[in-house]
Amino acid sequence: MAMWYGAASQRHVVAATLLLLSGTHEARADQTPADQSKGANVKSVPLPASAKPSKPPPDKSLYTLFNPTPSDEMRPFSTDRPGKTHSAQTVDAGHFQYEGDIWNYTWDHWSPTNTSVRAYTLVNPNLKLGITNWAELDAFLPLYNVLEFKNQRGPGVAHAFGFGDVLLGGKVNFFGNDSGDQSFGAIAFVKVPTAGAGLGNNLVEYTLNLPFTTALPDRFSLTLEPALGLLRNAYKQGLQGDRQFLINMNRPVIGDNVIVALELALDFSADHNIGPRHTIDPSVQWLVTPNVQLDAGAYIGISKAAPDWNPYVGISFRY
Repeated sequence: MAMWYGAASQRHVVAATLLLLSGTHEARADQTPADQSKGANVKSVPLPASAKPSKPPPDKSLYTLFNPTPSDEMRPFSTDRPGKTHSAQTVDAGHFQYEGDIWNYTWDHWSPTNTSVRAYTLVNPNLKLGITNWAELDAFLPLYNVLEFKNQRGPGVAHAFGFGDVLLGGKVNFFGNDSGDQSFGAIAFVKVPTAGAGLGNNLVEYTLNLPFTTALPDRFSLTLEPALGLLRNAYKQGLQGDRQFLINMNRPVIGDNVIVALELALDFSADHNIGPRHTIDPSVQWLVTPNVQLDAGAYIGISKAAPDWNPYVGISFRY
């Protein structure tokens, strides 16, 4: 998910670095949506004007969790993955959506303490439930995580594994959910400190993302997304204002079902012990059926503090 919680494995890399800086067995779990979930994505975008239907979209304002949107009125499948940016569109009212990594691996050879880091994540679902036609609830559950860090100046190797920090939140759409060439929304999460020893900092943290997507000529789509994370530093001194700015360009390449994307993720940590963590993020997604999507991609570090290499494979589906 594009937020710091959007890519869980990057979270673990930062966690390991802070753990070593602080000299304790606790590490912070910052990085999004979700830096797994998210992670983001090739976003679903509104139809260009030349392809718009002649009749107006149906009135879906009366649909709720207990009065679900009929299947023939559901919007096209849109996910917050792959990548770190998010879709501004919400899950249709009364419907459930699953998004998550099947496998996620992170390698980082550098830290201020000359420590290399490996991290693995297996099965980290983002469970999404449509509440109204413009709002959804989200729960991100990193079920199994492995973190390994090795001091390059000595023989010591440390491991941590188990359940990660739970993220609870939701998304609202301000416009463009069902029609138009643009869409805009907001996604907020609170991190509940449930991670096992060495995988989290045992503190509550917050994130807010504001994805804006617009259709471009020749079937291109552009997402711009500022984000703010209120996170703890290595010494747990107050909430620091970490900032991200995400740019995602994508386009279908095989019909409408296979889409490729290139993303630039700029991450400015308020913790000066870390430094900027910028990545460039290629990805591809395949809409196998109208309700099932497979994706793959990687976050590639382009600044010293960013993880070097973070490939992943994921799946999304809805009911």
